[in-house]
Amino acid sequence: HDPNQRGFTVQGLEANFSGAVDPYFRGSANVLFAIDGEGETFVELEEAWLESIALPGNFQIRAGQYLSEFGRINTQHPHSWSFVDAPLVNARFLGADGLRNPGARLSWLAPTPGYTELFLGLQNSQGATATGFRSDGGHSHGGEEAEGIPFSFRQADNNRGIKHFDDLLITPRLATSCNLTDNQT
Repeated sequence: HDPNQRGFTVQGLEANFSGAVDPYFRGSANVLFAIDGEGETFVELEEAWLESIALPGNFQIRAGQYLSEFGRINTQHPHSWSFVDAPLVNARFLGADGLRNPGARLSWLAPTPGYTELFLGLQNSQGATATGFRSDGGHSHGGEEAEGIPFSFRQADNNRGIKHFDDLLITPRLATSCNLTDNQT
């Protein structure tokens, strides 16, 4: 889907580089080569992270810039979606690029009969990929109320810096599933 023109087009190409770093870590990087609305070519590092593969107790740590485990499709790149456009709530709440920022996350695969994994991510909340999470509670820094604009869609001041723990983006997630039959999960 190219919102700028009809017909055949290439909006972008994405290259993925991944592999084992050593017996304990693997790395991955997604680099996007794209064309903007004015026809200019640009290169963007979408994701780059290291991930542990040998921690005891079914724990795993990921660190770098990555798509947060927030919702069902945020971790998927647009070319892997089963649909053309992002769901409206994702596009409005998380933005066009999804929720991705530098940080770290810890996950634990629970020893249960079905799949159960608990995630806890801590990320930098600055930048264009986390604007919905830097609201100042409805007040601008000048003290004026932002009237008539729904709270979740106000422009956030996401360049004010990280000064406290509560300025970080914290994303918990519990993912679970089980087999109902041999053919249904």
